[in-house]
Amino acid sequence: MIGLKYASDAGLPRRESWRSVVFFCVVLLCGVFLAVWPMAANAQISPFRGYKGPVLSKEDLATGQAAANKLLTEDHGEVGKSEDWAGAQSGNSGTISVQKAFRRQGMECRTLRSEVRYRQASAPPRTLNLDVCRVKTGEWKLM
Repeated sequence: MIGLKYASDAGLPRRESWRSVVFFCVVLLCGVFLAVWPMAANAQISPFRGYKGPVLSKEDLATGQAAANKLLTEDHGEVGKSEDWAGAQSGNSGTISVQKAFRRQGMECRTLRSEVRYRQASAPPRTLNLDVCRVKTGEWKLM
């Protein structure tokens, strides 16, 4: 005759213990997910995280944007044209030039090259290419 034993008598945890273990594992996995999720989101939002070099002031950004707007509106974004800008307070400066003209989804577009020179002599110039397109309202928008 085979003797039946309770799970606890056979050295196995009872059903209530298994539920506790499963609940603990689910809580642990949720905690790990919640801890890692903000780091992944931050990496998507800020690709320059950890950048230690010089930065542009709000005045620099506004002055550079005004130069780009002038280039696109007054010079009609003609390829080869450029516009210089300088931040009076920061001493930073730059040049924005039109590299190419193209169409995207029926919109008139330009590739602008922005070269920024920092007042700090040790900081090398930084270059960035930006695509802008004229939307239906007539404004130029980054794409």
